Order: sequence, then C-alpha cells, then structure tokens
Amino acid sequence: MPSATQEVHPLDDADRALIEALQVSPRASWAAVGEVLALDPVTVARRWKRLSAEGVAWVTAYPAPDAYGTAALVDIAVAPRDLDAVAAAIAADPHVFTLERTTGAHSLTAIVGAVDLGDLTANCLDRIERIAGVRAVEIHLATRIFLEASRWRMRGLTPGQVARLKQIAPPPAASGSHGSPAGDDLDTRIRAVLVADGRAGGADVAAALGIGVHTARRRLDRLLGSGRLVFRCDVAQAYTGWPICATFRAAVAPAKVVATAQTLSTLPEIRMCMATTGPHNLHISVWLHAVDDVHRLENLLADRLPDLRIADRVVVLRPYKSSGRTLGPTGRALPAPGSATEGGPVSFG
Repeated sequence: MPSATQEVHPLDDADRALIEALQVSPRASWAAVGEVLALDPVTVARRWKRLSAEGVAWVTAYPAPDAYGTAALVDIAVAPRDLDAVAAAIAADPHVFTLERTTGAHSLTAIVGAVDLGDLTANCLDRIERIAGVRAVEIHLATRIFLEASRWRMRGLTPGQVARLKQIAPPPAASGSHGSPAGDDLDTRIRAVLVADGRAGGADVAAALGIGVHTARRRLDRLLGSGRLVFRCDVAQAYTGWPICATFRAAVAPAKVVATAQTLSTLPEIRMCMATTGPHNLHISVWLHAVDDVHRLENLLADRLPDLRIADRVVVLRPYKSSGRTLGPTGRALPAPGSATEGGPVSFG
C-alpha cells in the first residue's frame, strides 16, 4: 500500500494488457505479445523494460508445489518497536515467499516453504522465533492448494486475445509433467537466475553464471521442459485497481472442503485459497477495490456458501515480500539479488 508521500500513477490500457499477456504466458516472445496487442515488438519490450525497472511488474519462477515439499502459513507476534527490523530479518530468508503486516492479533503473517517438515521446523521455530523482538510464532501447515495467485489476471485482454496468445505462445509445461529429478548444482544456480528474472534466456543465464551460451541454453531448455518450475508475472498491487488485500480464516466441515474451495476459486476477488491445519481449515486471500468490500464479499460468501464460517478477517497494511521478491513502501519490487537456495520458496499467495 503506498505511503502518503508517494504518488501512484494508474497503468494505461497498453500496460495492463502487457502485464496480463505475461500472466498468461510469462516467457512469451515479444513478437507473440506484440501480435496479440497489435503493437510493435520493440515497443512492447520497451514498455516491459520500464515496468520491470520501476518494480511495477516482474516475472519470477519458483518450484511447483507438487515438486517441492511442504509449506506453512506462519503468524508472528512482534513487539511494535521492533517491527521493521524483524520484518527485514524475516524477509531476507529465501524460504519466506510472502511476508505481510496485517491488522489483527499478529503483527506479521508469512508463507514459508521448505524441503520437508524438519527443514520447515528449523526455519520457522529455530530461526524466526529467535529473532530479537519476536514474541510468538504460530504455524499452520498447508495441506492442499486449491488456487494460487499465479492464476490471478489483470483483466486487460479480451477472451479472444487470451486464446490467441495461448495458441501462439503456450505457457511452460505443467508442473511435474515430466517427473524430472531436482537436478544438480547448475540447475540450482539457473533457478536462482530465473527467480530474479523469470524471462531470462540462455545468453542471460550464461552471462550471470559465467558459463558457455550453448551449455546455458541446453540446461535452461531442459529445466523449462521438466515442468518443475512455475513462472509468474506479478504486479505491484497499488497499480492494479484492487489496492486492498484481505485474508479470511474460515472453517467448513471436512467433507465439504473440496467443494467449498472449488466454488471460492471461481470468484474473481479470490487470489489464493488453501487448506491448512489448525482451528481454521481454509485460508483465503483476496484483492478488493476498497476496505468496505471486505464485508460485501463476506456477505456474498455467506449467501453462496452457507456452510462456510468466517472466523477472522484481516487487512494487509503493508506487504514486505511477495512471490519471493522484497517490496518497497508502495509495493513495488526492489531489485532482485539474483540468488536463491535449494530450499527456496513455494508460491501460494
């Protein structure tokens, strides 16, 4: 959410269309995007360079959920005077995919990914709990992801344009489609480059890692074809027209979790929906036009899903990190460090 001293200029129609084109197919060529948008490829590339340089939009990559391990929603209580320092320390951890300051009982909420439960415990309990200023940590394991934020769309393209783009520039392979192994150290280093820039090509990888272009292209093609990575185009929320992010903690009878989540996933406001352990078995993240839409949406959910009980609702006051990228005060992505670890983040929200 922007500060009072930082002005946010709305995106024009061409920028919105470009961002959605990369949400549909994050690695599409500029020629393909230009054809769909009826713009010269050079113009499209120049627009994207400006958007990404300003941190308004970015493309990243992360392990597909079914190719990874485990993840959790982590509520963190922090002493108010230590909030910024604690948030900076937590955001620096590559295991932390999302970090937000919210209203409600907990100062910070994070989504953390790890290879397995042991690694998750070490990074949540042993590291985060020991940060000076952290008062308490509460962990809710993610048991199933029904909708992740990579499927959210800017709504800047017509259905015909979306169909055409998928035809001429299909998205990367579906997760796990080739069942490839985790890979070696070079694969890990290439993934680090793609975390920083999900559109990086063979020449970019070669330059970043100091390896031959032929090797970089061959290994990049193999990694892309494995289906073990999800590519995602994100946009600073303040520029989208949906500047309010809210989350609902909800509960429904276990037998109705799947059907309820499927209904939730059809609503345009919903960005992420996952099942969790703990007193609330559904965690729902939404983007809204205004704060009073929180109650409008809750009333809508009550009408459509009478068995769903909303136990808590909070509004995000400031996002510190999203899709693995550290954010500035207006929600723009700060320059990516270009490094990641094997135990890097999973994308949920």
